[in-house]
Formats: sequence, C-alpha cells, structure tokens
Amino acid sequence: MAEVIPPKVNWPHYSTENVQRASKKDTKLGKDDFLKLMMAQMKYQDPMSPMDNKDMVAQMAQFTSVEQLTNISDQLKAMSASLGNSSGLIGKMVSWAGETKTGNYDIATGKPEVITTTERGLVDSIIVRGGVHYVKVGDKEIELSKVEKVENAPEPEPEQPAGGDGGSGGDTPPPTGQGAGAE
Repeated sequence: MAEVIPPKVNWPHYSTENVQRASKKDTKLGKDDFLKLMMAQMKYQDPMSPMDNKDMVAQMAQFTSVEQLTNISDQLKAMSASLGNSSGLIGKMVSWAGETKTGNYDIATGKPEVITTTERGLVDSIIVRGGVHYVKVGDKEIELSKVEKVENAPEPEPEQPAGGDGGSGGDTPPPTGQGAGAE
C-alpha cells in the first residue's frame, strides 16, 4: 500500500512572512495623521450641512492637545537621556559583566574561549560621548546600558587612633597613680 502524505496547508494570514510584515507596521497615529484626517473631513463635508463652528473649535482643541502631548513625550525622552539622571550614580558601587578571552580555542567552533566575570567598582564620573552615557570606574569606561547592578558604596571603616595599643580611646578610664610623676 502506498504511503499517503497529507498536503501542506498554508493559511495566508498565519504565514510567517505575513506575521512579520504585520508586526513591522506602525499603528500609531501622530499629530500629522490627525491633521490629515481633519483636513479630509473639511474637504469632503456636505455643502448642504457644513460642519458647525463649535465642532471645528473642538477638533482644533483636540489637535492642540495631541501636539502638546507629543511635545511632552519628546521632552521626557530627552530628560531621561540627560546627564542629570545618570549623574546620581557618582559615588555608587556598580557591577557589570566583564569578558576575558583566553588563548585556548574551542576546536568545535574554532573560536577563542571566553570567560565571563562580574566586575565591580566605584563610579568616579559620567562621560557622554555621541549621546551614549558611560560610567567611569578607575580607568575603565562602561556603557550605562551594560551596568547590571547599582548599590550604595560600602561605609568606610572608622579610623583607629594612632599610638599604641588602642586602649586610650576605649570605654575604660586611663590608669591612675602609675607612670611619670607618681611616687
């Protein structure tokens, strides 16, 4: 008996190409789209019953609101990318993934062996180069997007007073009647 192979059913709306194409479409309406819609509405309105003045004013107010919201959004994006946001990292302890290539090669892939380590250090300064923010830790510059962890810097250890056994700054009073001047 011959083997029956079922036909491959390809639904056009579920093909991977259609899904990828649909996912790339920009479905956001901006202020230019809103203005185009309003102009088309005015162009094709019924001359026997034109748009009422108050409707026109309401649409203009909506357009102004959309424009202002777009401007606010742009300002928020610029503010989040500003130096002021990342400057709060100065004096903080940051961690990032560091890579070290060894001299060993993986025979299967032909690529060098890479060891990934977690490095950390205290942020000295922030550098902005080409719109990209970097934290400067010692002599290293780490892109801000590569920072994995931010924490407060460890508290410095209190300094011990100099000079001897360290007994002069404790809770016990100094000995009396001993040493120079006592008879």
